Amino acid sequence: MRPLNQVATQEFNQVPIQTLLPEIQRTLADNAQLILQAPTGAGKSTALPLAMLDWPEIEGKILMLEPRRIAARSVAHFIAARRGEPVGQSVGFRVRGESSVSAKTRLEVVTEGVLTRMIQQDPELSGYGLIIFDEIHERHLTTDLGLALALEVQASFREDLKILAMSATLDGLPLQALMPDAASLVSEGRSFPVSLSYRPSPAHQDWLLHMAKVIVEAVAEHQEGSLLAFLPGQREIARLQMLLSERLDPKQFLITPLYGALPPSQQDSAIAPPPPGMRKLVLSTNVAESSLTIQDIRLVVDAGYKRQASFNPKTAVSRLSLKRISQSSAAQRSGRAGRLSEGHCIRLWPQQEHERLLKADEPEILHGDLTNAVLDAAFWGVNTLDALPLISPPSEANETVASDLLQALALVDSDRRITAHGRAAYRLGCHPRLAHMLLAAKELDGIDAPYYLPLAAVLAALLESRALARRGADISRYLNDARGGEVAKLAQQYLARMNAARGNQIAKAIGESRDQDIATLLALAFPDRIAKARGAKGYQLACGAGVALNDDDALQGEPWLVVADFQESEGQSSGRILLAAKLDAALFDGPLASQVKSVVETGWDEEKARFYGLTQRRIGAIILGERPLATLDEETIKQAIYQLIRTKGLSLLGFDDKVEQLRLRVALASKLALAGDWPDLSDQALLATLPEWLGPYLDGVRRLNQLKGLDFYTLLHNQMEWGQQQILNEALPSHWPMKTGTRAAIRYEMSGRALLSVRLQEALGMAESPRLAQGQLVVTMELLSPAMRPLALTADLANFWAGPYVEVKKEMKGRYPKHLWPDDPANTLPTKLTKKKMSAKGL
Repeated sequence: MRPLNQVATQEFNQVPIQTLLPEIQRTLADNAQLILQAPTGAGKSTALPLAMLDWPEIEGKILMLEPRRIAARSVAHFIAARRGEPVGQSVGFRVRGESSVSAKTRLEVVTEGVLTRMIQQDPELSGYGLIIFDEIHERHLTTDLGLALALEVQASFREDLKILAMSATLDGLPLQALMPDAASLVSEGRSFPVSLSYRPSPAHQDWLLHMAKVIVEAVAEHQEGSLLAFLPGQREIARLQMLLSERLDPKQFLITPLYGALPPSQQDSAIAPPPPGMRKLVLSTNVAESSLTIQDIRLVVDAGYKRQASFNPKTAVSRLSLKRISQSSAAQRSGRAGRLSEGHCIRLWPQQEHERLLKADEPEILHGDLTNAVLDAAFWGVNTLDALPLISPPSEANETVASDLLQALALVDSDRRITAHGRAAYRLGCHPRLAHMLLAAKELDGIDAPYYLPLAAVLAALLESRALARRGADISRYLNDARGGEVAKLAQQYLARMNAARGNQIAKAIGESRDQDIATLLALAFPDRIAKARGAKGYQLACGAGVALNDDDALQGEPWLVVADFQESEGQSSGRILLAAKLDAALFDGPLASQVKSVVETGWDEEKARFYGLTQRRIGAIILGERPLATLDEETIKQAIYQLIRTKGLSLLGFDDKVEQLRLRVALASKLALAGDWPDLSDQALLATLPEWLGPYLDGVRRLNQLKGLDFYTLLHNQMEWGQQQILNEALPSHWPMKTGTRAAIRYEMSGRALLSVRLQEALGMAESPRLAQGQLVVTMELLSPAMRPLALTADLANFWAGPYVEVKKEMKGRYPKHLWPDDPANTLPTKLTKKKMSAKGL
């Protein structure tokens, strides 16, 4: 095996990371963890792992994680070429559905999902000495999860394992907090300067037309080198490619797309040097932001957009939206123009807008689908993602939805512990929905159809494939794609993992498949996406969401579907069905009978002014049929009352002021941390706990007036134990005893203020406002005229008597001459009598 210095070219030796290699080598020898900050072009993804192959300090093989398949393949081929070898010898790669490794391989470049499964299969990572996490700043969900598992492996099984986390920037990335014992190094970036200019699209102009114009002008002005354009997605790439093809000479310019779903051969073509005498225009999504060196790029035109998938917990599907990129991404993109020489970047947004962009991208763990991650955690032995050492905590809502789905598929139990079914599903290496379908198909294989399992493998492969040429929504139209190519290879892999690969069974399954077989299998994977026609072209899903077919789709008019894939877009009320199968409702009485549930629905009939009950046959939110209950028992009526209150709100109960004051006093007691465990009487808590606090008092209640007639003050007061009631009455009383004998009401407000309204004459002689809650709360005095009209608000009576009172007295004495307006109010006895009555009593 030839050492680095015999195979690296002079140019390669000049990347900035080369000067830092000795220090990195020494640091890794002395430390188990290293955080390396190295900007774009430093050589961290190529020169560093290449050098590490010859370091004796690295005992065992090296695993390097790249966040994208295209980058993993490209980096492996690049490093292998530098060693003068074909990929698969000392340098190899593993990505989903493709690998090139051998017994000689000592550096494996993998995607994060591959690492996660390697750790789950062998928690000791036997034979590996170093794990490198490249481009960790991109914050992919699988990167965060892979790092968390690697840290657990290091802490629990392999103290000798070394972890290197590499990032172009550490801004907003709390790696040091996650890895407090890690050493830290910083490398310089590539020194080639990149000039910037801003060419925002004029208002009301098609921004893609503007981008095409800018690109044509840019290649005319800058006569050397190729151009890299960043766009949000495939649709925009295809349209821009068409616009540019109409405006540029094909003999001079080669226009190539670049995105993750492209076949590897086309990806290789996009990153290869242009043919002699030609310039290349690469139209790319954000896959080209990092780790890829595209030959000859000197110009970058950045649209400034990305298409982000944000998981919608209400529909359990990701919604695509067009978003502005972050400042970090903009810097990465512009840096591509300076990888090999001086370059220029044109940004298609206003310069003043740049500072308003987010500093860094939001971590995927906050907005992504967590179903795979939650199953990963369960397989690892923890029932929440928070139990893992993650850089950022996950979205609670998305984690809950993921757990609920896994429970519905019997992959985890009610405590989120993985089941035997879940372990078998995890080992299949596909989405949990599809894994469940495959395992269920194996049980059904040969019962209702002779080729359920191979048909399920074909469907799973189709749904996992990223390279389907869309031909409408009917998934049966795509079955022949599985007779060869990527889909066939993936289907065979699933069968092999289930020890079920036999002969030409896939071809037979495709040839003999029936619509009902396809629908049955998809319904096992997507029970929440069984869909019933609604309106002209819309459908209601079992999960409650609305979806629709394209106007000209062949499935239009089908009364029932199973939707395998649909897409939500920002600003659209209904999702767009991408893949589905027609479904015969007769299956609900056969193979899909388990999907139909019998439930009792209760409610309030406004028109008839009575509670009602129905028995319904349902698939989620879809009602197949219903019949009224002959009689309503106590529990049924209670459920109807709870539902009515949740729909109408607590206002239905008509809480009076006494009840509302009690709720405010209890909330304030909790806020001030008074002794005791105070009940939560907020709207949200009361609506969530209706059976606990209201249920015991609903026996015999049949009408709304009976419900509204309940003593809600007593009901809520009884939520406190006797000792708490005493503490509340003493610390935050409802009334304050005045020396005149009056019990003046104290009014508590949501702001936390306590207001005591009393005639000014009854407050005479008070040196200060009352203090409540062991002195924590000073009462605000609302001093009233003899006619009970407000005169003043004060929480400082001593100051009021000494100052503002003089003006109040001057104005009020003439208006109310029969009442006492003393010159020395602070030292005058309070009274509720007129001067005449006081005189009659000798006061």
